[in-house]
Amino acid sequence: MKKGMKRLVLPSLNTKHLFRMTDSTGILQHAKFSVPNYKEGYTTDDNARALIVALRLFEKTGDKAYLDLVYRYMAFLYNSYTDDGYFRNFMNYSRVFIDEKGTEDCFARSLIALSYVYSSDVLDSSIKELSYVMLKRSLRNVLELKYPISMAYAIIALSMLHDIKEFSNEAKMYLEALSEKLLNLYKKHSDENWKWFSNKLTYANAILPYALFRAFAVTEKERYLKVAKESLDFLTTILFENGILRVIGNRGWYEKGKERSYFDEQPIDACDCVLAYTEAYKITEDKEYKEKALKAFRWFLGENVHKQPLYDEKTGGCRDGIEEDGINQNQGAESTICYLLARLYIEDLIKSEEKSKEVV
Repeated sequence: MKKGMKRLVLPSLNTKHLFRMTDSTGILQHAKFSVPNYKEGYTTDDNARALIVALRLFEKTGDKAYLDLVYRYMAFLYNSYTDDGYFRNFMNYSRVFIDEKGTEDCFARSLIALSYVYSSDVLDSSIKELSYVMLKRSLRNVLELKYPISMAYAIIALSMLHDIKEFSNEAKMYLEALSEKLLNLYKKHSDENWKWFSNKLTYANAILPYALFRAFAVTEKERYLKVAKESLDFLTTILFENGILRVIGNRGWYEKGKERSYFDEQPIDACDCVLAYTEAYKITEDKEYKEKALKAFRWFLGENVHKQPLYDEKTGGCRDGIEEDGINQNQGAESTICYLLARLYIEDLIKSEEKSKEVV
């Protein structure tokens, strides 16, 4: 830890808002302040992400209440699943899907959730069999993905399935194909001053280098590691100002050659930074990545441009973002899930560091 940086004290694990936002159907999309907003219904996106968090919480604690959530979110994914291996996304509060096919991001995030389920050592075989059935049909659609962030999500799923006998060969083949697509986009758009996969930085940017770090871990292909490091280091120069994280704002994003947008900053971006820097540190052992992971998590706790916490210790929820004139006080599903996932990753990072010191 660098001099002058205070030791991070993790807030106690509080999942009250996760349960509050979840009803018998799944997790609701939005909240008005800390009150679930039924008017906005549900999304598969959020239920897929919630499934990952609930499973990790069950693995961590053994608390059967989290297992109940795993089944509920899994049921939502199965309800959204279509015969051709895709997923519908938007469901109104009357439990009616209002789209025929979800976005590419929705599809790929669902693959990650299902991959977590199938690779879990703590779940009953019956729920894992359902994930197998859905994955087997859905995986054949991954090469149809066109958007870089969606490809990155799919690579993350495939990196988990690579270690599983039933999917190993297929997963590696698709992972390499998608990784090569990302590298081709990188070659097309990057130059000496702009090392990225497109001419625009938007949302969830850190998920792209994160995916290539995962691809390197599977394949040991140095070109994946090279681009993962170059792109993450480029992103770092943009996102950190005066020692704090300032993610790209969703009001205009950041187009090459133009001024970047600073507002609104969203929790998904801070979470993905935690994931990317943690993975980068795990693979490279470069302590600068560890420090950036910790700083990215501190964004939730008040180390941000407004010096105000987004995480609400009383409710267990996370506020929806940083606006120009303050903090968005609504505590929606995406924000809360992203906070919890980031917290779980940081806790694992801290524990692994402490364990390595004990060994030494």
